[in-house]
Amino acid sequence: MTRKPLSPNPCRRGAAAVELALLLPLLALLFSAGVDFARALRTTQVLQSAAGSAGTYATGTAWTPASTTTTADAAVAAALAEGAGLDPPLQASQVTITTVGNTVTVTVAYDMPLFTQFLIPAGTVHLERTAAGRVAPRPGE
Repeated sequence: MTRKPLSPNPCRRGAAAVELALLLPLLALLFSAGVDFARALRTTQVLQSAAGSAGTYATGTAWTPASTTTTADAAVAAALAEGAGLDPPLQASQVTITTVGNTVTVTVAYDMPLFTQFLIPAGTVHLERTAAGRVAPRPGE
């Protein structure tokens, strides 16, 4: 008795290529959305660190040479140093410092450009982080 060799069904030839062609755009979209999500998480961590560093300077708990810079300028410089690794880097206009009574609030706002710009019409996501703290008492005041 002779056996027939196993061969693929002639009707199924090329089916894998067609399935790949149909699924590849969806897989690429999922991958790029995952990349954007990871970038957004990293950016929010950098923004929170920038707001925290600026808050430390704004409350007066960090040392700043009084003769060269004001506390607000030192706070903005600290935020810009933390946000220098972002692409595009953090700008001074994106750092806001407000003082109400004995409380200082530092807000860092950033528009992160997306890798998948075709999903959202603006092509960016607005991220904002805030740090607040009490103003440290200064000797002699």
